[in-house]
Amino acid sequence: MYDDKKEVIKDLSFEIPKGSWVSILGHNGSGKSTLAKLLVGLVKAESGQIFIDDIELTEKTVNDVRKKLGIVFQNPDNQFVGVTVRHDIAFGLENMQIPHNEIVSRVDEYANLVGMGKYLTKEPQQLSGGQKQRVAIAGALAMHKDIIIFDEATSMLDPEGVMEVTHLIQDLNKNYNQTIITITHDLDFALKSDYAIILKEGSIIGEGKPSELFVNESLLQQSKLTVPLGLKTYLDVLHDASLKENKALIEAIWTYNLKK
Repeated sequence: MYDDKKEVIKDLSFEIPKGSWVSILGHNGSGKSTLAKLLVGLVKAESGQIFIDDIELTEKTVNDVRKKLGIVFQNPDNQFVGVTVRHDIAFGLENMQIPHNEIVSRVDEYANLVGMGKYLTKEPQQLSGGQKQRVAIAGALAMHKDIIIFDEATSMLDPEGVMEVTHLIQDLNKNYNQTIITITHDLDFALKSDYAIILKEGSIIGEGKPSELFVNESLLQQSKLTVPLGLKTYLDVLHDASLKENKALIEAIWTYNLKK
């Protein structure tokens, strides 16, 4: 994949199992957002193949693929297209020409699922950033998307909004078997996913379970990702001769990192 003659994505190959939560990480310019656009057909790869649920993504199949895959972008203000929460969730369904009674039913169902059932008559300016992201997620779910991509969807939110969206993603993945792909540079956020892929200059430099991947300090340094304080404390304890034998302390710090 090239952008202004610069190779953005190269030698990239991975699989995402149905029902899993996979984080794609990388510093600015690593190619992670370009990857998200490739997956939804917003940009076209120069070579290679992309399969979504056994459908190869091509110009002919892009609409079929988009029926299975939704995306939530980082700026919640740019995603709100309706005059109210109800209209916003219904927008995509109306474009799909879903019968009116079915639209009403789905809007109510998914607004309640994301905790926005009481806000259906609210206008965009009456909502917080986290609430707007919840509405965007409800819209994707209402269209029965098998996969939802979150492209830096928490990067413009305040801490409360980040917590709201993170808990919602965890709930959708664990309790509703929703396949989730999160594009992020936030290790705290990615730590909660099932699997992580780290990109650098368009190539994979590391992948695996976050609990195993994020304790590799040389890899984190190579990726230029910022190590959050909680994780740094955990790594410092592992390197301290007098503390690393304290299993209860190590477990407590790790649990803190997972739950915050």
